Amino acid sequence: MPLNTRSLYTPASRGTLTRHGKIFPPFYYNKAVFQMRVIRSLTLFLIFAFLSFVFLFDSGVRVVLAQEPGAGKAGAKQAGKKDKKVQAKPADADIKAAKKKTPSGVKEGAAASKSLAAGVRKYILTQHAARMGEETYSYSIGEDKKIRATAEIKIQSVASVDMLQKYTLEPGGTLASYSLEAQMMGEKQKLDCVYADDEIRAKVYQNGTVENISIRTHGPLYLLDNTNANNYQHIIDAYSHKNGGAQPFKVLVAQKLTVMDIEVENRGFVKGFMAGKNAEYTEYRAVEKSAGLEIFIYADKGGAVAAVMVPAQKFTIAAEGFELDKTAGPPETREYVAGPYKVKESGVYFKNKSGLKLYSKLTIPAVPSGAAGEASPMRAALIIAGSGPTDRDGNSTLLNGSINNLRDIAEHLAAHGIVSLRYDKRNIGSSDSTGDSPFSEYVSDAVSALDFMCSKEGLDTAGVYLIGHSEGALIAMSAAAASKKVKGVILMAAPFTPFDQLIMEQVKYNLEYSVSISASDKHEFIKQLADAMKQLKKGQTPKIKEAASVPSMDVIIKSLTGQPKFVGEYLNIVPAKLAASLKVPVLLIGAGLDAQVPVSDFTQYCEFFKKNKIGFHKLMVEGVNHVFKPAGAKNDPGSYTSDAKVASVALNAISSFIMGRLGR
Repeated sequence: MPLNTRSLYTPASRGTLTRHGKIFPPFYYNKAVFQMRVIRSLTLFLIFAFLSFVFLFDSGVRVVLAQEPGAGKAGAKQAGKKDKKVQAKPADADIKAAKKKTPSGVKEGAAASKSLAAGVRKYILTQHAARMGEETYSYSIGEDKKIRATAEIKIQSVASVDMLQKYTLEPGGTLASYSLEAQMMGEKQKLDCVYADDEIRAKVYQNGTVENISIRTHGPLYLLDNTNANNYQHIIDAYSHKNGGAQPFKVLVAQKLTVMDIEVENRGFVKGFMAGKNAEYTEYRAVEKSAGLEIFIYADKGGAVAAVMVPAQKFTIAAEGFELDKTAGPPETREYVAGPYKVKESGVYFKNKSGLKLYSKLTIPAVPSGAAGEASPMRAALIIAGSGPTDRDGNSTLLNGSINNLRDIAEHLAAHGIVSLRYDKRNIGSSDSTGDSPFSEYVSDAVSALDFMCSKEGLDTAGVYLIGHSEGALIAMSAAAASKKVKGVILMAAPFTPFDQLIMEQVKYNLEYSVSISASDKHEFIKQLADAMKQLKKGQTPKIKEAASVPSMDVIIKSLTGQPKFVGEYLNIVPAKLAASLKVPVLLIGAGLDAQVPVSDFTQYCEFFKKNKIGFHKLMVEGVNHVFKPAGAKNDPGSYTSDAKVASVALNAISSFIMGRLGR
């Protein structure tokens, strides 16, 4: 789920709900200030730095797929249309009454007519091919044709979360009422809401208080919770196969108390398996319009949801035994003109040394036929993404929107006649998943990408330039030391402070501002954190004793131990040692308003390179954020996903450096 799409019940938000600029009281009052500061600080490196799933609901399990059927023909009338093509075949023969016309006049074809009168379904939740939880869904259809359902969801990941959802849907599958009780590590919270007369009336229960909230909207409203596969059931049941095409739906993301829009489209039949037996499924593609996030829903011949998949987040909810018989091919080739070049961008897979398939985009500019210099070997660059669940374009599943900073770089290079390759890291996008992997394997993947590039004809045999952003800069320096095929390294927003030191500095800083935590508890907190990191560095699993006044301690430590292989290596990395190994020219680029990597890190690199006589060029770009887009301040999260491009001064420096035209 995008980072700014906070769930009410998340370890990261600790019970804080933001809606229309209003922040409701957190579950912990004074302590929450400390917890939020610590977690936000850690998020920069625990989430953005490496964990694709640190805090459960903020990282992708909750794929906010919310949108609206109010606009167009598929809107308000859609849920009431009769559509014989999507009639479900009830497994219980004694519930055919559900197919009769409802008392409210809503005709069959909606969820009530295609669901069983009563039933139970079970689903398995996985991310990166690792099981992380389960859902048990039970429902019944009463004489009033309303659907009453209960979903019990248990998740074991960084934190243990138990959720009990109860909701009632109108005969057409639209929302009538919803309640949620959640418990995480002993903390309990509750949300109740009803929808009537175009108004959502909600009550938020936390810390002994009740907050009443009212939201005005209009038209049919569907419920969406992305740990509940059957919320999608009622949406696809309302989809009109007669009309076809992409149809809009308005959806309430209850835990965020936000109404959002999705579009759903029937993409036809695909083959698969259920418990090893051949099966056929209808594939639906849903798109969350504000961020463009894709979700795929698979329904069996009876119309029941068999699986929900979010490829970008490697997240799946599926009936046990479900499997697709589908080999994903590279997306279509894109061709365009940039400057004097005809550019062809193709999706290609390459394999790393262990046979893992990694997906990439190879961008090749070609001089028009007959033009001078057509046969010249072309300079080339490998672009390496930063931390966390960041794809080849620089987009993160943690953010509600597109960043595209790495794509901007590739397109700029193409306009200057430079070939580039950018790839989805393992566990991200269309690349294979391995779960927890040590940092060294990410370096090995980069070397494999480098070898793949060098196998292409028409490139400058002198070598390839590496462009690394944020954590990608650390990977680039490591890869440069491991390969003789590197001609130069470009470090963008490169961290210099060792990870363990950074965590400790930020935690100590935030503790100073907490008045509700005793000095002894602060001391205990620091001691446990230091001990935990020492154990992780040695490859050991820390044993944590909860500090009485620091209830976030367990969450923080679990976020560190969630991927012990990666974290264990990452805590031992000293960026200065990586920099000392460089034997090729360096271009160092810093961002003046970088909230993740301070300007002081840029300065330390400059001093280090000078002291060690490592040849380098430097550029500090003022007025830009961590992804090198214009920003008004360091704390300007909206600037990440703005329509602005990467600052031209940074792009020009990159292409000039690669072409050997950058002056000192």
